[in-house]
Parts: sequence; structure tokens; C-alpha cells
Amino acid sequence: MIPALIWGAGTSISAQQDKSADKEKQGKEKVETTEPVKERKLHISDYLSVGGFINTQYEFSHQDLGNHDFTENSVIQVRRARLDLKGSITPKIDFRLQGDLAISPKLLDAYVRIKFCRYINLQVGQYKIPFSLENPYGPMDLELADNAQVISALSGYSDVSGVSGFANGREIGAMIDGTLLQFERNGEKYPLLSYAVGVFGGNGINVKKDNMKKDIAGRIDIHPFLKDLVLSGSAYWGRYGMSEVDRDGLRLRCAGGAEYKDQHLTLRGEYVWGATDITAVGTDNTPYVQRFNTQGFYLIGSYWFRFGWGSKSNVQQKLRPVLRFDYYERDLEDLNGASLHYSTGIDWWPERHLQFRLQYTVKQKQAQRELGHSLLAMLSVKF
Repeated sequence: MIPALIWGAGTSISAQQDKSADKEKQGKEKVETTEPVKERKLHISDYLSVGGFINTQYEFSHQDLGNHDFTENSVIQVRRARLDLKGSITPKIDFRLQGDLAISPKLLDAYVRIKFCRYINLQVGQYKIPFSLENPYGPMDLELADNAQVISALSGYSDVSGVSGFANGREIGAMIDGTLLQFERNGEKYPLLSYAVGVFGGNGINVKKDNMKKDIAGRIDIHPFLKDLVLSGSAYWGRYGMSEVDRDGLRLRCAGGAEYKDQHLTLRGEYVWGATDITAVGTDNTPYVQRFNTQGFYLIGSYWFRFGWGSKSNVQQKLRPVLRFDYYERDLEDLNGASLHYSTGIDWWPERHLQFRLQYTVKQKQAQRELGHSLLAMLSVKF
């Protein structure tokens, strides 16, 4: 009896040892046959995105000059053809390179931004100056095909001083920006106070500064505990070279406005004032410096309607009617120099890569009793 028990116990122990050995062997075979995990290779799309858009435009304009005299223009053109490269070198460093190939190729944006924290970021290169509410808008995001008159004249598009011509609101320089205060609502954080201030060359894009002084631009935005509403104030101070009189001329601008913008409704109004030195010629043909003041304001409203092609379609389209009143005085001492534009338009996106705009403007000049008219149609492709 006892020998039988001893034999059975020994057999059981031996079987358990065999099973353990088999498991160990299987484990070793599994480890040996498992291929090493390959690291994922980085692709250029991981840190670089390529985009852009093309604007093809037709415009007809008619302006009565009085005494049965008038001017007319009918122009079709590729207004813009932009290639836009954006990327991130690290989570804290990104960059942008944008050029326009229409008419005459030119570099628009070329900058590097370092994001230290939400309080402060550093941006160096060529980009839009922190001035006015409307200037930061790109052509595809702006409600109408053109900026308001005073924005074009005082925000670096077609400056009244003659410099920064066709600079598209941009300068070369260094800027810091950030959010100083935040508020929380329904578990989400929104900016309460944000700022941007920079030092710039002052002579527009793709050029060197030709005087020793630098221009300063700054903007402050306040969101009064409502994320969709912003109150904004900005200023620009600078000097530019006046070769005719061998001295620097003043360019001083101030702007203030408000904007309400949610998913559907956009309401924006802004007043801009500026003082500018220009070269004038006296009766003896001697050039001298003349300073004049410029002002203007605009009010604009639009509303997005979103709908699909059909009840079961996933293709969404957007339609936005727009109204704008635009007042501009190039020289406040010219009592008949005011220019008023009344614009209405339709901004239609049949799908997210295709845009069609139709815009009609009535142009009234205080010095002339007759009205001018402008009809503009634009077809754009975004990629």
C-alpha cells in the first residue's frame, strides 16, 4: 500500500515538472519567434500641410462724372493664386510660408512662431500687423471681396502715404502676443484679455527699412465674459523715408471697434483715424512736407445658412447674405472729399472647397451728385 502511494506521488510530481518544462519551452519559443516592434517612420505630412486658393474675378464698374461724362471698366482676372505651407517643428515651434503667384509673384507670409506659454508667444518674420479688427481676416474668410475703404488706406493695403502698396496688411518684424486673463463657463475656458505688440520695418513687404527708426503696432482685445463678443483697440506709430525732402514722414493710426460672431451671425463695426505726412509741391515748385488727417468707419452684418443638397446628403453647403455701409474721408480738411459705399453680396459655398461670390456696390462721392456702381462676381477654389 505504502509503495503504491509513494509511486503515485512521484508520478504526479514528475508530470507537473514535465508540464512546467513544456510551458517554459513554449515561452522561450514564443520569445524567440516574436519579431521586434518596428518604430513608425515620420512622414512629411506629420509636420507640414500644403494648401492655398485661387480667386477668379469679373468686375464691371460705372462712374458718372457729371456733364454727361462717365468712366466704365470691365475686367476679368485671376486676382489671387496663393500657395500656403504651414508646419510644426515641435509642439512649441511652428512656421508659415505663403506666396501669391497671380499678376506678379510675391512673398506674403514667412515667419516662425515660438509658443512659450499662453501668456507669451514670439513671432518673427513677415506677417499681418496687429492693427484693426478686419486686417487679420484672409480673403476667403472676409465677408465681401474687398476690405472697407479706411482699412485699405490705413492698415497697409494701399496706404495713403504711398508706402506699403499692395502689402496686404503685412510688415516685416518681431511680435509678442498672448492671453493674460481667462474666464470659465460650463467647464470651458475662454480668453478675457489678449494682446499683441510688435516692432516692424514700416516700408511694406519684401523690402528693407530705409531709415533708422522702427514702427510699433499693438492691439488689445477684451471679451466681456462672452466668448462671441470682442471689444478691440489698436494703434500704429511709425515713420517712413521721404526721398523728395530727405527726411522721415509720420504715419500714426488708431482704431477701435467691436465684433459679435457666432456660428451664424456676424456683426462688426470699426472706426479708424490716421495722421500722415506726404510730400507736397509749393508754388515755386519746391517740395515740402504736408500733414493731413484721415478717418473712416464701416458697419457690416452677415448670417450663415447651412443646408445639404438633399435630405439624405452628407454634402453640406453654406449661404451668407452680407450688408455693409462704408464711410471714408481721405483728408478731413477737404469738405467735399467724403466717399460712401453701400454694398450687398452673397457668399455661397456649394461644398467646402468651392466658393462663389456676387457683390453689388453703390458708390457716392460728396463732391459729385452722381452715383457710381460696381458689380463683382468671383469664383474661388480652395485646396
